[in-house]
Amino acid sequence: MREFFLPKKGYRVVFFIGKGGVGKTTSSAAAAIPLAEKGYKTLIVSLDPAHNLGDVLMEKLSDKPKKIAENLYAAELNMEKLINAYLKRLEESMKHTYRYLTVINLEKYFEVLSFSPGIEEYATLEAIREILTNGDEWDIIVFDTPPTGLTLRVLALPKISLIWTDKLIEIRRAILDRRAAIANIHGEQEFTVEGEKFKLPTREEEDAVMKELKAYREEVAFVESVLTDPEKTSVVAVMNPEMLPLYETERAYESLRKFKVPFNMIIMNKVLELKAEVPELAAKIKAQERVLDEVSRRFKGIEIVKVPTLPEEPRGLESLRTLGGKIVGD
Repeated sequence: MREFFLPKKGYRVVFFIGKGGVGKTTSSAAAAIPLAEKGYKTLIVSLDPAHNLGDVLMEKLSDKPKKIAENLYAAELNMEKLINAYLKRLEESMKHTYRYLTVINLEKYFEVLSFSPGIEEYATLEAIREILTNGDEWDIIVFDTPPTGLTLRVLALPKISLIWTDKLIEIRRAILDRRAAIANIHGEQEFTVEGEKFKLPTREEEDAVMKELKAYREEVAFVESVLTDPEKTSVVAVMNPEMLPLYETERAYESLRKFKVPFNMIIMNKVLELKAEVPELAAKIKAQERVLDEVSRRFKGIEIVKVPTLPEEPRGLESLRTLGGKIVGD
């Protein structure tokens, strides 16, 4: 089996990425089967709002892992539920951190926030973080991801979030230093909301905002450490032998390299292999051959697996098993 599919330090995480419709779901489900059959407790999770994982496995799935076969579990995460759960956690955190904000109608604020740009990315990252936090329950976690653009933004978020969180911590520290300086001259500052007194904190260890920032930084740093560890995380790109998927895969490769996320393999799906010449398909095959040559040239050092066009879309464990063996190198 290919090493980058196998756990080394605890559990292994494998992200299947690619343009919509190239075969990510089929490939990820197929790969999970031989891994489970080799004795690795494997969880495959669909993060794609357009869920097809249950259709491919021919099983009814929910956001709770369902046992499909020995050592094989599957789940489909509902994006609306993810966003609501993320906002609920955020709301509770704000109410705890800023108790004096109870006079403000936070519920209305979070209703609007649910339509905010970027909320899907943060909700998806939070779902990934929760799964990774409990990662030791599994040997291998396979993620069937949304189309490339959203997935890349999610995988870039930990690094970006660390940058702005560090800046916020720096700003908060400066605020506390100035409060401490004022308190030394005028004494501790207090204010009253609805009859309840609140003391303005001046030290980091008593400041709820600083505690929240540091806790969030710790959570994000944990995810970032997993995503950038080549002994824990692998990324497999799925593409068809066409120019547009090639361009998209190349952009994904460059983005992931920038954020130090390991990129290990390309699955070249739906390659036409004809035993006899068919004039009507000659131009199509020539175009595919050009793309295959370009992929070999542009992605040196990246393993490439060719999957031929199949008579029908594989569904169910039996029909996926052969494809999975080809992908994981069984």
